[in-house]
Amino acid sequence: MMVFFGANDACLPGSETGQHVPLDSYKQNLRGILQHRSVTTQRPRLILVTPPPIDEYSLEASDTAKGRLGVGRKAEYTMLYAEACKEVGQDLGLVVLDLWAIFMEAAGYEPGSPLPGSKKTNRNAVLDRLLSDGLHFEPEAYKVLFQSTMDVIKREWPEEDPTQLQFVHPSWVAAPGQLHGPESSK
Repeated sequence: MMVFFGANDACLPGSETGQHVPLDSYKQNLRGILQHRSVTTQRPRLILVTPPPIDEYSLEASDTAKGRLGVGRKAEYTMLYAEACKEVGQDLGLVVLDLWAIFMEAAGYEPGSPLPGSKKTNRNAVLDRLLSDGLHFEPEAYKVLFQSTMDVIKREWPEEDPTQLQFVHPSWVAAPGQLHGPESSK
């Protein structure tokens, strides 16, 4: 089970979207979801996914097109939510897929330098390819998320690697003859 929250929570306080969730509340909400009886009763294998970075350049254009006047998100602020997500995962002993770090590594981020996606540096071509409007995923970003998820599954639970799982039931090609006898495939 994947829990992937925080991108909208990380809006700036007072942003026009009204989606801002204070950082401490965000952490408390994540804990509440992850420790809720309806989740823990099933004993799922949990993957907590950090919110990805944002691109302020694309967001500004998108927000302007929607008639929004103020700045609604900042790259540095979103980073705080990714760090908080990792902290919650570590505290609870969960597997964390650090999508923020994966995207930032692809974007060429060097710790100590301005964050790609921030207006404190030049526009980043990698984030342009990953994020359609500075927030939402392009197909390439979904591919990164998928591959990263598969890598986590293979590393943490190799017996659950989808490429190694056996069929529980016959494939659709074989099923008619096996389920209903030879005459059903005629």
